Amino acid sequence: MSLSVKHLVLHLIGLNDQGDVALNLRDQESTLTENALELVEDLHLTYNAKGNKSFGFFADASHEMPQAIEQWQSDSIDFITFSKQLAEALVSRINHYELKEQGILLIAHYEFVGADYLQVMLLQDKVSPAVNDAMEITASHYLETSSIQLAARIELTEMQRNRESRRYISYIRGRAGRKVADFFVDFLGCEEGLDTKQQNALLMSAVDEYCDVAQLDPEEKTEYRKQVKSYCDQQIKDGEEVQVKALSQALPQSDGDTPDFYSFAAENFPIEEQFPADRTTLKKLTKYFGQGKGVTISFDQGLFGERVQYDPQTDTLTIQGTPPNLREQLRRVSGVADDES
Repeated sequence: MSLSVKHLVLHLIGLNDQGDVALNLRDQESTLTENALELVEDLHLTYNAKGNKSFGFFADASHEMPQAIEQWQSDSIDFITFSKQLAEALVSRINHYELKEQGILLIAHYEFVGADYLQVMLLQDKVSPAVNDAMEITASHYLETSSIQLAARIELTEMQRNRESRRYISYIRGRAGRKVADFFVDFLGCEEGLDTKQQNALLMSAVDEYCDVAQLDPEEKTEYRKQVKSYCDQQIKDGEEVQVKALSQALPQSDGDTPDFYSFAAENFPIEEQFPADRTTLKKLTKYFGQGKGVTISFDQGLFGERVQYDPQTDTLTIQGTPPNLREQLRRVSGVADDES
């Protein structure tokens, strides 16, 4: 993996004796050992795989975050001083919102595929049982890196080269029912510049309309949508974004006067050249699904009209051939013996 770590600092955010959120700041950067490199690489991949992200930009250059970045990038302050400023700003926001967020604040500057990134994450310090050399049970501390909730990444190269960009900042959306999103976005000082769900919804609309314009039959339409879904899934797996032109080139070209998909989408939809794929939205390319009033239903679109029938007059869905595990449960609760047909 071509990732090169340039700076790495960890600061502790915890509670003081009065129960208030407070900082325990390091005075020097972390040593860039193999373990440190492995941690940053793991966090980079984990963050890439997160689907629930928003994208934005610095709308107010006088905000603390862009100001601190400017000072650091111009060598007015060193990285450790810069990291302390960020840590103090984050704790200030936590206290302002009267939250009790704690953890290990990781601030990393690294290069990946020719671009510079600044990663900011609040990781949880977990404790689990362990066994020492004497076979005694002890407590082992570890960083929880698989379920990151508070994290942001700034593509410094994009920010510096393209001042008009509205998407060089990405951050994980807050958990439902909490003020996490509010305080973290406030800390970042950014405004949302790219609505990824909207872009994915536009992509699906473009695919649907293109299939109609190209006069594809139902089977061809299903296959076309599957190929779009396959491309997007691979981009997610590779940590890459959907590129509409590349997607168009990967799809079958229509005959006659119908333009290619890229030209059609660009002309008829306000869709970006590239954007992150959203797993949840893209499911609708190949499946029908919905939930409500205690019922969750999902099935492949190709089954509609065959094994799955819908009567709009009575709002009734008829399914022929239930999944084996569901059928077993239904037969058992209905009191039907396994050997009965």
